[in-house]
Amino acid sequence: MIANSLADADLMDLKELLGGSQIGMRKEDLGRVIGSTPEIYIDLINLAFSKEMPACWRAAWVMDHLSELHPTLPENHIDQLWKNIPDQADGVKRSILRMLCRYEIPKEQQGVATDLCLDWLVKESVPVAIKVYCMEILLNITREYPDLKEEFIAILEDQMPHNSAGFKARAVKIIKTMEKL
Repeated sequence: MIANSLADADLMDLKELLGGSQIGMRKEDLGRVIGSTPEIYIDLINLAFSKEMPACWRAAWVMDHLSELHPTLPENHIDQLWKNIPDQADGVKRSILRMLCRYEIPKEQQGVATDLCLDWLVKESVPVAIKVYCMEILLNITREYPDLKEEFIAILEDQMPHNSAGFKARAVKIIKTMEKL
């Protein structure tokens, strides 16, 4: 049985909570049960990167939600998130990228972030939601390094004809913002 709080629970309780029997719970409910304990957040990160379906993508989903409620929770883990995101399932990538859009990219991860986002942006097989979050991250990088703006704009314009209406709409908005930088 799952307790009302996981403060004294272990990783097995977290796996049970996210792995199956509570499938009908909303992320808000899961966030309330999991809480803002940094140790449990670390367990969520480990579970998100475990590749144990469906618990891994649910953990990433809850991590994103908790980062909105408690913005300091992921701050010490941004570097680890960037290092581990390339090998994750699309659902995990989507939630973690959404969360990472709200945080400054550590200097040592900016090159990795740029390469990953550009790679995912041009791959046909990458879901649009991931591409949209990549656009946001590249916009944030451009704010710090305006010299990259023309390259990023050219890539977005090149990709627009090959993607969905959602991609195109977001790309147009990002391009307009980048042109003002």
